[in-house]
Amino acid sequence: MLTNKILFSLLYTSTNIITTFFAFLIFTENAPTLPTSSPNDYNMKTSSPSIPGPLPKPERVLAWSIWIFHSLFAFVIAYWVSNGKAKGWIKHWMQDSSYLPGWKMDLSDAEWAYYRQTVWHLLLDYGLHSLGIFLSKHCLPSPISRFAFILTGFLVHIHMSSFQCIVVLYTFAATVIFATWVTGGAKFVPWILCISFIAKATQFVPFSSGTHIFYREFNIYLYGSIKILNFALYLSDGNFQNSKFSKLLEESLLYFSYLPYSMTLIVRFEDFKEQFEKWEKNREIFCWETKKSAIWFGVRLAFWGAFIDFLLHFIHVQALFNSPDSLVNSLNVYEVCAIAYVAGQLFHVKYVVIFGVPAFFAALDGFRPPPPPICISRVSLYSRMWRHFDNGLYQFLKHQVYIPVMRKPLPLVLSILRGLAALCAVFGVVLAWHGTRRHYIFWVTLSATELIVERIGWQIWKRPEVQRLRGRIGEHGCRRIMATLMLLTVTPGIFGVFFFLGQEGVGETIAMNVVVQGFLDVINFNISAFPLTAGFAFLHILTLGYFFNNVCLDIEFWRRKRSELKVE
Repeated sequence: MLTNKILFSLLYTSTNIITTFFAFLIFTENAPTLPTSSPNDYNMKTSSPSIPGPLPKPERVLAWSIWIFHSLFAFVIAYWVSNGKAKGWIKHWMQDSSYLPGWKMDLSDAEWAYYRQTVWHLLLDYGLHSLGIFLSKHCLPSPISRFAFILTGFLVHIHMSSFQCIVVLYTFAATVIFATWVTGGAKFVPWILCISFIAKATQFVPFSSGTHIFYREFNIYLYGSIKILNFALYLSDGNFQNSKFSKLLEESLLYFSYLPYSMTLIVRFEDFKEQFEKWEKNREIFCWETKKSAIWFGVRLAFWGAFIDFLLHFIHVQALFNSPDSLVNSLNVYEVCAIAYVAGQLFHVKYVVIFGVPAFFAALDGFRPPPPPICISRVSLYSRMWRHFDNGLYQFLKHQVYIPVMRKPLPLVLSILRGLAALCAVFGVVLAWHGTRRHYIFWVTLSATELIVERIGWQIWKRPEVQRLRGRIGEHGCRRIMATLMLLTVTPGIFGVFFFLGQEGVGETIAMNVVVQGFLDVINFNISAFPLTAGFAFLHILTLGYFFNNVCLDIEFWRRKRSELKVE
């Protein structure tokens, strides 16, 4: 075990060195994967040359069948472990079911437990807010309707949290804006103030008693500080001088008071301003097409919220991931991987609901909220995960961190150094947002490594020599080679997520038991199914990864085909 820990530490250190080295190579192109330069581009910038076409039908059927079987069987294994060998170790995490007398459910995920306590209050407040701004828009003349919009928003904010929470937050907003103005629009001022607030606010700002109120106030403080930062950066771009004070004040109050963009959703001030202007001009009282889409989205949200609560009665992977790493260490490789996969799926569904509730009301109002999180079961290139899991955070990082740093052309050496600085700045903000505990640092390191490997692969793929070789090999051969090489992206991406989801030590235990021990077993030819060795499981997982990559490439290929047909 000591040898494994030393080897794992060496691998981690070498990963950082390799990451730095390859970053020098990548940023000579000045066009990194995270973030992209197009503000509204859902697609990866890989439209030319295209990805290889699909494999023959028998191979496609084989790949899809293997991936679907393994995905479903992971839930079966997670159920067996939850109700078998691990049941005695995690029973202290179980709580009485909210639905079935005598049943227990896993509510060890604190965020989901808090959210369940407060969801009805949130629905009431969002509903009241939507009704209030609808009436103000259609029953009052324009200048007064804006005032009613602002008043409605802040009153419901107070009902959602508390009067002291809103006073403290927007006193801080006034301080940040004033400091930005006094320093002549220096961008480092709002950055320092707001990041410090995000990192340290819980230590000094007041909170109301009660966990459900604490949850709402915590999120309003957190996402409110991002709103404040977005507006202050907008002012730093010369808008202090270019706009009247009264207009800026009114626009800021409209932005700060809009409730669906005050918790869990991040929307830049410029995007809100554009959406609000379109919303205000649209005087149609009831648009069935818009409302139908929003209502269908709401039905899906209700289903997924019920689904995750139903599943927590039977599968207790959250309790396993919240347990000491010694419990995870007692499981075999297949059990560990199945539990980690199911934990990732539940994490995705949880945020579909948490992000989706305010997005539903924003869509119902007639605004354009960020899209829901992408499903992790169809992502093997983790640049897509960064773009599309929390799209609001991605847009914020791209426009407020990355593009400002990379905007001006520089000589080659300075451009390389600036590229490194931009990469560090992006992931520095991510760590400020999530925290700097060790498992988050591992997660960020593996994510950065995956993005760099992906970028190198794309730079190679688009070279004319490679495209000529593609013509000689054929689409099917290229697809098989690409799916194999994508193991270099999916492996650090997936295991990075395991670090992110688990407590301290859990991700390291999984990585050592699956990757490090598996690799050592393979090179020592210790490959056996009975008894099961890590080497056999490691090769099995790599083979599964090949089929998974083909499924993801199929999805991406057909999605792009549909997009091209729509354009035509």
